[in-house]
Amino acid sequence: MMSQVPEYIRTLVPYVPGKPIEETQREFKIKKVIKLASNENPLGPSPVARKAVKAALRNLHRYPDGAGFNLKRAIQKSLSISSDSLILGNGSNEVVDHIIRTYCIAGDAIVTSQAAFIAYKICAQVHGVRTLEAPLDSRMQFDVGAIAELVRKNERARIVFIANPNNPTGTYLKLPELKKLFKALSSIRGGSVLLVLDYAYWEYVTASDLPDPLSLLKEYPNSIVLRTFSKIYGLAGLRLGYGIASPEIISNMEKVRQPFNINSLALIGGEAALADRSFVKKAWKANQQGMKFWEKQLTRISVPFWESQGNFILADVQKGMGMTGPEVYQACLKKGVIFRPVSNYGLHHALRISIGTSEENEKAAEVLSRCSEKALKRKKA
Repeated sequence: MMSQVPEYIRTLVPYVPGKPIEETQREFKIKKVIKLASNENPLGPSPVARKAVKAALRNLHRYPDGAGFNLKRAIQKSLSISSDSLILGNGSNEVVDHIIRTYCIAGDAIVTSQAAFIAYKICAQVHGVRTLEAPLDSRMQFDVGAIAELVRKNERARIVFIANPNNPTGTYLKLPELKKLFKALSSIRGGSVLLVLDYAYWEYVTASDLPDPLSLLKEYPNSIVLRTFSKIYGLAGLRLGYGIASPEIISNMEKVRQPFNINSLALIGGEAALADRSFVKKAWKANQQGMKFWEKQLTRISVPFWESQGNFILADVQKGMGMTGPEVYQACLKKGVIFRPVSNYGLHHALRISIGTSEENEKAAEVLSRCSEKALKRKKA
């Protein structure tokens, strides 16, 4: 039977999520485990969303609204866009899959950067589509010139993926850099290359020079913006995301979308979460406090980091502690703290730390500090 499986499926390395709390408890026989590995909202979902989801449980015997009418209407009002410019996905990952299924065939290619969100590469390979990666620049930023050059040199390059801000680096592209990319893509094959702008962490952004994603659609019409309810809205467990693009692009993608791809609880929860603006403000404030805490703690133990516009921070533990990301991850795991090694992104020297609650941050920082002290003693010995 293996001979019937395409090579691109046989060689596919599946996405590996952050280690579950329950697995860590079983493996190390630890009761209290802190997970700062998956960029989840540590405050949980909005109380309004929880209440709405609980009330919807009585209707689980009914199929969900396949069109997602009410949720689309809520997003439409929130963003001042037309409902035919929206497509809903089982997380924004599914929208990525829809895009590649719609606009690529086996043998085509997508273009992104090294250390870009790995789901792009995985979704592409599932469909027999190659991934071309431009190198990061010295600031751990996407090099838009190198990305455009890859598109120019590869006639089968169909889609460019840009995460802004990017996971796992937390870095971002400013408007002048994005405009440079727009101009370059517009001059290649008549501007037919599709540009996907992944704004999963938009609600956490503090930088004033990180452009609004919706304004970018006007700058480069052949583009799609991705958003999600998994981050600041705290609905990662319900799997809900969406894409925004021209009605023509969305209409084509709708043809490959499976019926009832969004469950009824996600539809209800997303609509309620979108309306709870006070919770979003609370989560944003908590994230900023946590980010400042981690920047201070990493500075204290002399571990360099990259300034982040998400709800996580990338630390250069090899430079600061003399240990690789996986080594620090394993050492802290044994103490009941789950961070995220990012060797699968080519960043063997780094560790990604999600922002937790104040209590989680303090305890996790204490474990990381002790690990750093032990590393320093070994180095001196």
